Amino acid sequence: MSDRNGEVAAIFTSHGVLDAATTILAARAVGPGAEVNPIVRELLAMGELPAAVAMLAAVGLCCGAWPVAADALEAPAWVGFGIATVGAAVAAVNLVVVFA
Repeated sequence: MSDRNGEVAAIFTSHGVLDAATTILAARAVGPGAEVNPIVRELLAMGELPAAVAMLAAVGLCCGAWPVAADALEAPAWVGFGIATVGAAVAAVNLVVVFA
């Protein structure tokens, strides 16, 4: 298995930490009902802490599987960093909602 720690850290930071934080900020700004993802919308209705924990846990599980899956597919490192970039873009859109 190749060293994919950088990819894992980038994916977890963008899809986990940044997305969870900015999703909560956006929900505070416009209400949880504006969340497009029905699962996250229900989690937000339960509260910010359950939503954050669930989001981080889900991303953490995926990040745990990433090195094995990426190696099995022989994915180059740029794929992992591309996935992280998508997460950063999602967080940026959440910030647009917060500050719009």
